[in-house]
Amino acid sequence: MDAPHQWQAGANPLAPIWPLVPPLKPDEVFSSWLVRCALAMGCDPLTLTNSLWPGVRFWCRDPDRNLNPHQVKELSVLAGIPADLFAASVLSRIQSLLVGRREDPNHAAQWVLCLGARNRRRAGGLQYCPACFAEEGAYYKVQSRLAWHCSCPRHRLTLLSSCQSCNAPLCPHLLMPPEIDLRCCHRCHFELASALARPALLPTLDFQETADGLFSGRQAVYGSYLLELEEWFYVCRWLLGILRWAARFHSACTRPFFTSFGVDYMGLTVPALGLPFQYLPPADRARLLGDTWAMLQAGPDKLSAAAQRLPVPPSMMRLPAGDPPACVQSIFADVHGRHNTEAVHHRAHADHTTRNVLMQWQRLLRKLQR
Repeated sequence: MDAPHQWQAGANPLAPIWPLVPPLKPDEVFSSWLVRCALAMGCDPLTLTNSLWPGVRFWCRDPDRNLNPHQVKELSVLAGIPADLFAASVLSRIQSLLVGRREDPNHAAQWVLCLGARNRRRAGGLQYCPACFAEEGAYYKVQSRLAWHCSCPRHRLTLLSSCQSCNAPLCPHLLMPPEIDLRCCHRCHFELASALARPALLPTLDFQETADGLFSGRQAVYGSYLLELEEWFYVCRWLLGILRWAARFHSACTRPFFTSFGVDYMGLTVPALGLPFQYLPPADRARLLGDTWAMLQAGPDKLSAAAQRLPVPPSMMRLPAGDPPACVQSIFADVHGRHNTEAVHHRAHADHTTRNVLMQWQRLLRKLQR
């Protein structure tokens, strides 16, 4: 496996105005450094941001998507850390590359984990590797906010998105002195590095490595098609939608379609929360990305041939929002242009109502854990 992509190099403070400034660690996401900075100076993160930007409810929004150039410049002077490294530690540049434009920071972003914030409370949005916390120190990386990262490539472990002791979501901005770093849960003070994680799925690691490589300049390909970075991620969103459709509507008609790609069709299950991809916990995303990788490897020609040979419904091939690349448009047109005289009926699960109730229950529990 190739060396993982580096999002930013890290830096030690040089002639800072603030008295105690921790270094910005390699790949550290901005909010993680800001919390560590507050704790190093003996105050809670809310006190620090209120003194920096009075009247701005900084922690009520996504701090890694809402940092503007004026704030970056101001922090660079106070902390003695280059402004370009601060800019590389937030998600704005990654988001613009993913969708080909700048997204509204107040709306959910594609491929970026959602915090589910209500005031300063959160329902998720961060993840970590306990082995990395134990070896490298407790801090959160840029990739801890990216939805296609579900596993640690170094330790080959599935990431965790909550405290293993009290199940609270990771909210380091709620830590207060006498805590001096991010090693503990904000609610029960459990040592996060001592948590146990499951082994990672190898196809998921392959997907991560390929996706990260696109940001290093590697060519994006789908079969024989050469794609732009945002087009490759569009194909992945489309395939994820197909898999999630199949999980909801198991049918004898569609089973041969997925088994032809090596996907465990009976293993396709609806995530307990039933929410969009960027809201799901790492284990659920890892299973989906592993199956997405299998379909990506098959290529568009095999997908098109299977879709025309087997009685798959056009609704399964529904396109996500955005501009689809030519290869996707071609497959979509073939499926929708097919003239079938026999209607394909899909029977939902017998426990459809029970499943919906359980989804609502899981979402309620998620909200209560804020």
